[in-house]
Amino acid sequence: MSVLMVSCIFRTQHRFEQDEISESQWLRRMQRLRKIIKALLQKGTQVPASRYAGRCQHILKYETGLWVFLQYSGTPLTNNEAERCLRGSVIMRKICYGTNSDRGDKFRSRLLSVIETSKKRGVNALNMIETIVTAVIEKREYPDVFKLITA
Repeated sequence: MSVLMVSCIFRTQHRFEQDEISESQWLRRMQRLRKIIKALLQKGTQVPASRYAGRCQHILKYETGLWVFLQYSGTPLTNNEAERCLRGSVIMRKICYGTNSDRGDKFRSRLLSVIETSKKRGVNALNMIETIVTAVIEKREYPDVFKLITA
């Protein structure tokens, strides 16, 4: 994906945030950029270098997640704020020398992520974890975290 496309996304977002373009203009431009980027990624899956083709396939697999901010108003374009919220957890992990397994590391990081997200959204963290665990145990689809009820 070219740097130019990414720059266009951020420029469009900043213009919208500064009320230089309307919401409908913003949405049309973002949808157009999304199509262009998806086409570039699909072309990238055909390149001879398997390393790059594989990366493009991986990004395409999770492509909808890149555009969540279009579906849910108020969702930030980047995760910078979330990264800052998790900073304390990362420092704790480094001080405590991690866990004894990769599985334990993933579990702790995911759990702390849910807790921090819950705090930020004003949702009861224990209820959110219970909802997610229940869905896993009952082999149901994961709940839509955007629609979970606030505390």
